[in-house]
Amino acid sequence: MRPALGGFVASIIGVGQAPALPPAWGGVLLGLAAVLLSCRRGHWRTLAACVAGAGLAVSYGHALLERRLPDACERVPLSVTGTVASLPRVTLYPDGRRQQRFEFLSDPLSLAHCRGPRRLLLNAPGEPQLTAGERWQLDVLLRRPWGLVNPGSFNMQAWYAQTGIDAVGSVRSAAPALRLAEPGVAAMHQHYRQRLSEQILAALGEGSASAILRALVVADRSGLDHAMWTLFRQYGISHLLVISGLHVGMVAACGFLLGGILVRGLALAGIYRGSALVGPLSALVFATAYTTLAGFSLATTRAWLMLFCFLLASLCGRPGLSWNNLLLAAALLLALNPLAALGAGFWLSFGSVACLLWLALWRPRSGLAGRWLGTHAYMCLAMLPLSGWWFGGASQVAAAANAVLVPLMGLGVVPLALLGVMLAPFSGNLAGKAWGLAAWPLQQLLPLGQAGAQDHPEWLYATLTPTLPAVALALVALALAVMPLRSLRKLLLLTPLLLPLLLPLHGQRTAAADAVQIIALDVGQGTAVLVYDRDHAMLYDTGGGVPGGPDLADSVILPLLRSRGISRLDTLIVSHADHDHSAGLDTLRARLPLETLLVGADMAAEPGATVCRAGMAWRWPGGVRFQVLAPATGEALARNDGSCVLRLQAHGHSLLLPGDIGADRERQLVRYWRESLASDLVLAPHHGSNTSSSSAWLKQVDPSLVVYTHGRANHYGHPAAAVTERHALLGIATRSTALEGALEWTLRPGQAPQLLAHRSRFPRYWEQ
Repeated sequence: MRPALGGFVASIIGVGQAPALPPAWGGVLLGLAAVLLSCRRGHWRTLAACVAGAGLAVSYGHALLERRLPDACERVPLSVTGTVASLPRVTLYPDGRRQQRFEFLSDPLSLAHCRGPRRLLLNAPGEPQLTAGERWQLDVLLRRPWGLVNPGSFNMQAWYAQTGIDAVGSVRSAAPALRLAEPGVAAMHQHYRQRLSEQILAALGEGSASAILRALVVADRSGLDHAMWTLFRQYGISHLLVISGLHVGMVAACGFLLGGILVRGLALAGIYRGSALVGPLSALVFATAYTTLAGFSLATTRAWLMLFCFLLASLCGRPGLSWNNLLLAAALLLALNPLAALGAGFWLSFGSVACLLWLALWRPRSGLAGRWLGTHAYMCLAMLPLSGWWFGGASQVAAAANAVLVPLMGLGVVPLALLGVMLAPFSGNLAGKAWGLAAWPLQQLLPLGQAGAQDHPEWLYATLTPTLPAVALALVALALAVMPLRSLRKLLLLTPLLLPLLLPLHGQRTAAADAVQIIALDVGQGTAVLVYDRDHAMLYDTGGGVPGGPDLADSVILPLLRSRGISRLDTLIVSHADHDHSAGLDTLRARLPLETLLVGADMAAEPGATVCRAGMAWRWPGGVRFQVLAPATGEALARNDGSCVLRLQAHGHSLLLPGDIGADRERQLVRYWRESLASDLVLAPHHGSNTSSSSAWLKQVDPSLVVYTHGRANHYGHPAAAVTERHALLGIATRSTALEGALEWTLRPGQAPQLLAHRSRFPRYWEQ
């Protein structure tokens, strides 16, 4: 059984990593082949399982691609009718705006050639307020589910694929939204989840503790802002904010204990028949109810399936905690969703249970406290390489924080919160008291945690940039750590295996001794360009972000710098104050040493910054030269035209970074700088806006390549059709970060620039 399950799981995961799929009929042929092979015995059945897994994954992949929004339907006004399929996640912005983000299960779209998408992820204004399970008619603008592709950071497109999102978009505020029907019977659990969230909010009011309880009870993350996620990540307890295997397991344990109490009561009454089934069935009922409250998300479904397999084995008289059951859970999950393995949660969840199974094989007998402490220490150690690989770092206080908070949440907060859920239909007052008791410890601990993060952030979180071999060696060390070896021998074995993880060799990741690297990052509708050599680094612009929330400096730029071993910036230039260029400034200043900060003319009041002035120049050893071309001293300019324009030269090649200047400003620079503007590589001014890239500019600069830094199907229409046509008429090649991901050039003396488009580096079929 184990080889067949392993082959089934491995083949599905393998197809998910394929750059392309075979024809649709290939899935049918693979299914027929699996049936024929299963008629034979021995290893043929293992092969049949492998073929069956591949056939299932291929068929699923084709169905996924067929539902994707066609390119021709992007940003086309459409009318959609359907059901709100998730709790709307409400975000309040500093300027008072309110936004709702929700999944929408759509009927066929209004245009025949756009009818593929079924599950949409939409943003809507704060009014009218949406309720899960209701049917609505909405006017929307859609685009394909697309992610940013950069070295060292997460591609959102993988999340879209594993959650089955067929299109993303926004509800048009100009057109009225029509509520067609109240929640039906099939969606009543979604409606009840939203009512519970509103009841908790009414009982506790706004605040962090209230937001955490709503996330723990019904998976409503509306109140969890970026600061809260960052705080929990620093302490290594982010998993406590998401209903996952830990929470489902804790609730199942409560059910098992209550089942045991019921069995004792039945025994006193002289009833013994079926008593062995009560505990496991009670645990499964409690876990199922909790998973329903969480909306059967991917994380909770994964946890429920693992629990189901373990309990089913126990009910059948087989060992519950076994490798076969773990493989069976993985096989069932992947049979339901063949792309579930794309997320970190899959590997962290199954990896955690695998570590527990491995530990159980070797753990010596000891008291309850000793077993708990040993298990806790081992699991914290096990998460180190996995967290470093998936998240680029790990908390240095995770062991202590989890030792306190996991029992607190499992024995206090979660049971009290769910007690409130059970009381809510009968007495809102009693439910509110239960939720108040559940929130009390959180209200006491959160200020202490915030103070610690503010006063000593360097004590909490360590950055890790492990290579795949370093992670593999660390996993070998984990396997050896619990084996019955002598202490000295174990120390001598484990130390060299763990050192590559804890002491990564950053120096080997920077540019080669004679090379200069230029990376135009994929930051959506914004700009960020990194230039670095063996010893120096310069960043031009910081990308955009959500006001008062996460920014792309945190999710894209810093992971890139970590992956390349860059721990400081010699120069940071923010061309001007527009949010898509400057949103990450505060994040970078807080997280990196900066030697020089240059800003555009409209940011003169920025503390510690120097305004760019035409004529500024500097150079790095090795011949890389930088020159600021604009703005000049004393010029009165609008925000975009006051952009800091930078030109750099390296190894006989030149790069021009013009910010968001317009056509009039371009002509001014042409008249002043003339042939000094000539550059091989140029970023399109203002992302290819129709107000920039004039013929005079292009003829004077005479680039061999122009790069558009823009978001896919953005609402500005960048790059404008007139601009792309102008480039084509002049014979200028163009590249796009939206279509190709981060674009990276390597410049070496006497060689043509080498270009790497990161989206094509490791293509996957679901990225199409």
